[in-house]
Amino acid sequence: MISTLKEKLKGMSVEVKSATVYTLSSVFSRGLAIISMPIFTRIMSSADIGVVNLYTSWYSMISIVSTLALTSGGYSLAMKEFDGERDAYESSVLTLTTIMALVIGGGLVLLSPWASPAIGLSPRLIILMTFGLLVMPAWDFWNLRQRFEYKYKLSFVLSVGSAVLATVASVGAVLLVSSQPESNVNLSEARLAANYLVVYGLSAVMWILLMIRGKRFYDRRFWKFSLNLSLPLIGYSIASQVLNVSDRVMISSMVGDAETGVYGVLYSASSIALFLWTAINASFIPYLFRNIDTEGHQGIRKASTLLLAVFALVSILISWLGPEIIKVLATDEYLAAITLMPPIAAGVFLTSISNLYSNILVYYKKTKYIMFAAIAAAVVNVALNLVAIPLFGYGAAAYTTLASYIILAVSQRAWATKACRERGRMEPIYEDGKLGALSVACIAATMAGIILYKTNVLRYVTCAVLLVLVAFLSVKAKSSRES
Repeated sequence: MISTLKEKLKGMSVEVKSATVYTLSSVFSRGLAIISMPIFTRIMSSADIGVVNLYTSWYSMISIVSTLALTSGGYSLAMKEFDGERDAYESSVLTLTTIMALVIGGGLVLLSPWASPAIGLSPRLIILMTFGLLVMPAWDFWNLRQRFEYKYKLSFVLSVGSAVLATVASVGAVLLVSSQPESNVNLSEARLAANYLVVYGLSAVMWILLMIRGKRFYDRRFWKFSLNLSLPLIGYSIASQVLNVSDRVMISSMVGDAETGVYGVLYSASSIALFLWTAINASFIPYLFRNIDTEGHQGIRKASTLLLAVFALVSILISWLGPEIIKVLATDEYLAAITLMPPIAAGVFLTSISNLYSNILVYYKKTKYIMFAAIAAAVVNVALNLVAIPLFGYGAAAYTTLASYIILAVSQRAWATKACRERGRMEPIYEDGKLGALSVACIAATMAGIILYKTNVLRYVTCAVLLVLVAFLSVKAKSSRES
């Protein structure tokens, strides 16, 4: 089997080979998180898991500001713009993120007596977060460049190796602390510290490497180019993170950490397919940017539709197999809220639609349009949560998030169409009509999971059919990309 895989990889183009390896890396890393989840849900309380979700939620939002959104789409464009000065560019923009991390992280640490109760994290977790804000951009910059240059071997080894080590460390830490009831160490803190010290440690090494290799800490051209492109993306990225994680933050504040833990586990289970789309999109962006100037490029049109179709089927499949996924990953405490999986899975799919159109806006340097759409969706999400959670319980957050993702996808398409027309381009880059129909069909099919949960035989038969369709369309999408 391994020999056959090696032979297939040798026969692929470098673009397809890189996309395949990065997808496998993401699948493996996410797979470890899924495999370890049953251990955590059976040892840690839902409140402890709620704290873990709260930490990742706050980190996601704060890191957008500290990184100045430099990893949110414009980095690939900078790799193309400064082709012969990539090392210098990396060290220069890393200086920017370092300054921001020291200001924001240092402020949080100094104000931790007040910040800690406000955000629901202990001072120790605030210090851990600050270290992450400082060094994580180095890993992101390095990895994005590897993807852009289709260099995948070392990236694969480091990504998979660090994921394995971090998972083993976090599981070991939780098992050790739970076996010592007299210990005053919190399970959530033990898990987070063990996991992220591995991840942040690797990032710290990358930080040193990029600084030594680039040897340029300030360059007006790099800073001006990056800030002009990324500053509007900060608004977009913050709004996107608010859209992605505000539900957990608001549930923690308005209901409790235990409910946040239940919702967070269901959200993670529903989002299993998202890691696949993240890998696909990261590999699709270089292909898109290299060919987007060819109006009516059939490779882009066919590949984007097929890739979206594959992701739609995977999202539907995860929704329909929700009870089985939760039985494996968690306990009956989480299974009681299984009907939240379909709307969450539908919302997760819509992020792929938004990403496709935001890629166009990044290429045309219309990042302010991305910001407008994201802010509108985030404001709607927060407003709906403020009303719906007190009235209908924390489960309402799944439906308010779906509604907000619909607004985001529709808005991104409208702004991308406007950007194309401003450039004198009248023909759509994607097959817009097919993507719209696919979105409606995916939402309807995903929500049908609520009904199918009551009829196991029909559910299993339809899932088998979906698996066949996924395999067929995956082969077709691969052929389209290679051509």
